[in-house]
Amino acid sequence: MSRQDRLSADIDRGFEALENGEFEEAAACLERCTKIDRKHADVITLGAALADAQGDTETAMARYRELTVLHPDDPMPRVCIARLQLHDEGDPDAALETLEGAFEFIDEEDDLIAAVLVRTEALIAIGDMDKAKESLDELSTSAIDDPQVALDLGELALATGDTKRAMEWAELAKGEEELRGDALHLLGFIHEAREDRTAAVAAWQEVRELDAKAPAPKVTMSEDEIERIARETLDELSEEARARLAHVPILIEDVPSVEMVADGEDPRMLGLFEGEPMRPLSGDEGGASMGGVATVIHLYKTNLERTAADLDDLAEQVRITVLHETAHFFGLDEDALTKLGLD
Repeated sequence: MSRQDRLSADIDRGFEALENGEFEEAAACLERCTKIDRKHADVITLGAALADAQGDTETAMARYRELTVLHPDDPMPRVCIARLQLHDEGDPDAALETLEGAFEFIDEEDDLIAAVLVRTEALIAIGDMDKAKESLDELSTSAIDDPQVALDLGELALATGDTKRAMEWAELAKGEEELRGDALHLLGFIHEAREDRTAAVAAWQEVRELDAKAPAPKVTMSEDEIERIARETLDELSEEARARLAHVPILIEDVPSVEMVADGEDPRMLGLFEGEPMRPLSGDEGGASMGGVATVIHLYKTNLERTAADLDDLAEQVRITVLHETAHFFGLDEDALTKLGLD
């Protein structure tokens, strides 16, 4: 077998391993390929994709930038850079700037969909909902046949307030068995936005049933440890806030009860403060007035565990959930939570 044949075979094996989540095998293939021709575009692409999948943003960005030089008319490296700028670096403006140079080269439907997804999410992140809706309009006549893409588009459409389009994409995603729970969860929020409480509850009741049959989370933590992290998080609050919450019990439960979901609560919510929230102050003062009484802090263990990549991530999810719910109790709205990074 010639060097070129070995290179082609290892590139194919590397991408196959990457698709299967076999990072060590993909890395071994990449190493062999690099020894043969480190400047080959497909070798650089494999390196970029592997670094991207492993969360090595710096290396992935560098490799994608190499590809923009090698293939200046290929839009996908720019789309990938924009996605990393948005998701990993938290810079939606940079992502939008990067994407400006990609759309002029797009002539494939899949490339258009990928670019529109990133652009729309970036526009939502900067609060430009009108342009976000216009961005999704480019896909109004596209034949979306990938259920995961449909689910992603449905979430973006709902974020822009377009419940009609969100419903269409969510219904498409619902047909995929593995995505049915996620699609129904989204449909619950769509129905809620349409003020159709009966339909929202029906969707979320089915979500709860499906989640109950799902495999146990891969990342788990004891109830005692979750409560310890929650208590430490409450210690971060002001003296006045700590005093108001000092004797409030923290209940660790797997998921919201059947009765709560029947009352319209999200079956996948991570936590809930039960009690009378403090009244927001009037005018520009912000914060909240006295008078609220928290009776119970609920934390939903299984739901929290299913959001986590590892134990450190789970601990941070518990912390953010406690701070999020505490902020609601003290009168902060969703906009204020977003500014604090607690959305």
